[in-house]
Amino acid sequence: MDLQRSQLPSALLAWIDRVGCAEPLAEALPSTARWLLALWGRGDDHLPLHLVHDLGHLLLRGRDFRFASTASLARWSDEERAGRLAYEDKVLGRWALDPTVLDAHVAIAGMSAAGRDAAVAHAIGLALSGPLLAADDLARANPAHLRQWINELPAVAADDPTTLHERVSEEWRSWAEAQHAACVKALPPGRLFRAEDLWEIAHLAELPSESARLALRTILGLTARVGPVSPSVALSLRHKAREVPIEAEDADQYPAGGFDAISTRGTFENLVRSEVAYVGEGSTERGGVDLFDVRFAENELLFYTRDESPLLDARRDLTVVLHRPAAQRHKHPSLETQTLVLTEALALTLQGDLLRVFGPSGSRCAIVWLAERPGDLDVAEEERALLSLPLAAEVAHRRVTLQVARSWEEVPLAGRVVCSPLAEDDTVTRSAWVRVDEAHWVQGEAHADMAGGPAALRALADRLLAMITRRAPRRRRAER
Repeated sequence: MDLQRSQLPSALLAWIDRVGCAEPLAEALPSTARWLLALWGRGDDHLPLHLVHDLGHLLLRGRDFRFASTASLARWSDEERAGRLAYEDKVLGRWALDPTVLDAHVAIAGMSAAGRDAAVAHAIGLALSGPLLAADDLARANPAHLRQWINELPAVAADDPTTLHERVSEEWRSWAEAQHAACVKALPPGRLFRAEDLWEIAHLAELPSESARLALRTILGLTARVGPVSPSVALSLRHKAREVPIEAEDADQYPAGGFDAISTRGTFENLVRSEVAYVGEGSTERGGVDLFDVRFAENELLFYTRDESPLLDARRDLTVVLHRPAAQRHKHPSLETQTLVLTEALALTLQGDLLRVFGPSGSRCAIVWLAERPGDLDVAEEERALLSLPLAAEVAHRRVTLQVARSWEEVPLAGRVVCSPLAEDDTVTRSAWVRVDEAHWVQGEAHADMAGGPAALRALADRLLAMITRRAPRRRRAER
């Protein structure tokens, strides 16, 4: 139903009467009205005031949030007490214990007063707008009528809860109860915010436009659904990496083999020779127990540890080349999003995986948009600016570089993974080449069906990680 201008004041009063937050109305309603106006103004006019009020103040107060029952339980009638307590227990209580709500509260608490209202309204929209669209028969209202009602706020806020309750007729009270029941039924279980929601809330002021916000949400959401590298694969990559030294021009200057330290753990082949002196010693003093056996049982024997080449500990560098980005702004009918979004999500996944496997000082990633055709340059600059937001900390710590190149000579050689709409080019030095022009991506002789979604992207990332870790780049024919 659509609330008419004459109906809106009664509906708002009925919603205010249902709030589950004990915040004084004189302090709470002005901010609630601003959030509601922002949400209705952007099209979320199906969101009811009482849910906006309660979630908004929970995001502001965090663990200091107080339930309405702490102040108003005595004035509730027997008929309404059960419903109100159930709302506090099953909805507000669940939100209050939700760690993502606490994370959002921490992010919002660190903002300036000017940005806090926008962040709270945006967070409410992220959490409630989508789920409540599925609710049955929710009332909608005109934000222009709400602006006029805001002028009446001082009079409404001055009322105490008992007076306000008496101003709401039984008809509107029943209406608000039905609306509330429909909302509660539509609310999904589980956590209120996703990882990409929390990032967006924390960086809301930095996002230049709604389109940029949507683009980043898509990329970060897909990256989150792909997930991190599994522990078993990460362990395998660490072991494989230590078996394959990285190419270096001065490799012959580094030691390999020999011993460099002493430990109480090792194999008998590496036993410190002087330990043999304990064999047969102490057999009479200790009732026939050999000192060598005692030291062995107590893990006191000394062993040499192997000296491994520093090349085996070298940093793993990754270069993800997004070749011809304008051509990758194409959406195949069977895929959920543009090819460029998928390749950028793959780049973020690989960068995060290397960070987990080799640590902050053991990996470095370059993401390069290679612009070869007219139109590529504008797209590349837009995408570089977009990814610079979530990767700002990594760029500042020099773990990630974002680059727009116009030729292959400008692209770093180390760990090149090329995502291109073209077939594999043997004249280009690379570790791996992924052709991304169709729904089935081709990497060597392997095919990845991107219609499989995040699982397919995760499998491709694991295969590329193995190639980066094990192999030297394939050289151009002219270099062979």
